[in-house]
Amino acid sequence: MATPAELARLVDLHLSDLRDPEPNWTIGPSPMAGRGVFATRDIQQGEIIFRERPLVLGPTARKGSILNTCVCCHKLLAVKDFLCKNNCTLPVCDKCSNSEQHRSECQLFQQWKPKDLQINAGNNNNSNNSHASNGNKDGDDCCPVNTMSLRILTAVRVFFLHPDQIALVEAMQANDDKGYRGEIIKAAQCFRNFPTTDKPFMDRLFRVVGVLNTNAFEAPCRMGDHEILLRGLFPLTAVMNHECTPNASHYFDNGRLAVVRAARFIPQGGEVTTTYTKILWSNLTRCIFLKMTKNFMCDCVRCNDNTENGTYLSALFCRAQGCKGIVIPVQTKTLQPDWRCTTCESVFPHSKMARYQDFALNTINNRINKGSVAEMITFINDMCPRFCPSSNYVLVEAKLNVIWRMSRPTTEEFNEDHLKCKERYKEEIVALLEKLGAGDCTLKKLITEEIL
Repeated sequence: MATPAELARLVDLHLSDLRDPEPNWTIGPSPMAGRGVFATRDIQQGEIIFRERPLVLGPTARKGSILNTCVCCHKLLAVKDFLCKNNCTLPVCDKCSNSEQHRSECQLFQQWKPKDLQINAGNNNNSNNSHASNGNKDGDDCCPVNTMSLRILTAVRVFFLHPDQIALVEAMQANDDKGYRGEIIKAAQCFRNFPTTDKPFMDRLFRVVGVLNTNAFEAPCRMGDHEILLRGLFPLTAVMNHECTPNASHYFDNGRLAVVRAARFIPQGGEVTTTYTKILWSNLTRCIFLKMTKNFMCDCVRCNDNTENGTYLSALFCRAQGCKGIVIPVQTKTLQPDWRCTTCESVFPHSKMARYQDFALNTINNRINKGSVAEMITFINDMCPRFCPSSNYVLVEAKLNVIWRMSRPTTEEFNEDHLKCKERYKEEIVALLEKLGAGDCTLKKLITEEIL
């Protein structure tokens, strides 16, 4: 990795006109993870720390994504005949197919000869490629878009950046994960002439994929009534280190701008932190996620408190006969803790409580995926209290789901009771955030409709 000074120089070039003449931040050595962002003066709660455009942007192409979306302008395309006119097999609108933005990647994909090129010759004139109006999603048998070749597009775009921009990508941390190499191999299998024998190219590609998988964000982008998630590399935002209740929060302005604000007061010299997880996940869930995706275990104050500032986000009902108490993990920062009841003090093995937690997770998620908002509210209010404490993070996530769905355009109709439930859920979640000391975090602003 580059030194903090060299990284700061490259970030300055990247920010360009968005860099404040007297920034309230700097990049320096961090005791958390080598390098970090630090306050150059006292930063007040709510103050903007920086804004940043993505260095590179592309489709997420993950399971469930709508694939008939232009990879350049991101607008929703027709449900058939949506591939590039030049046979690179990428979904591109007519206007973007001959644009300068798409030209280099289009030529490279043609050079690699996509394996499905013959099947989709003539711009995919295949009568079997007709889908519902919500778009072609990953998993549709007749969808002509290969998600692995689409996902690698963001990495390919790095090769067409300017030298200083490429240097910034190379200066960023890339976790060494064999799964990343597997991702490249799967993408290579989509082409007939992928340069797998070109070792310098493959080494650079592996490094770029590692940088993206370590640092990239998924940012929502709305085009009319169509909303998708984009995969963007925002280098300065990514340099911020993790804390489970951070002092800064970020949100994305239509996928093309990251805005970072102080969630709490940050003193001069203090490290500016963000979170790599969802802030209302339980200790154990965050621990597993960070270990599996970021290769570290967090040691912040919250992770060392098994009550999480009295929020009891991990809590499950006690399984001892006759007891109506709740159980929480005994140990912190371990993936298989024992659980103890706060009432009868019975201790249960992790294996038993993990099955109970999985049952709650699967039951609630099935309802979220299949039920209407009205059905979800009834389920949350009447059924969930029978098997899941109101503080459990899975139930909290279900309440957030109701809030999001009721805040967006929908054909569903809501009565006064539904609206009252939505407001009650908001109040409960804001109270949890206040207990955690989350300050004016993005989630609080979202659910109080300050950011929509």
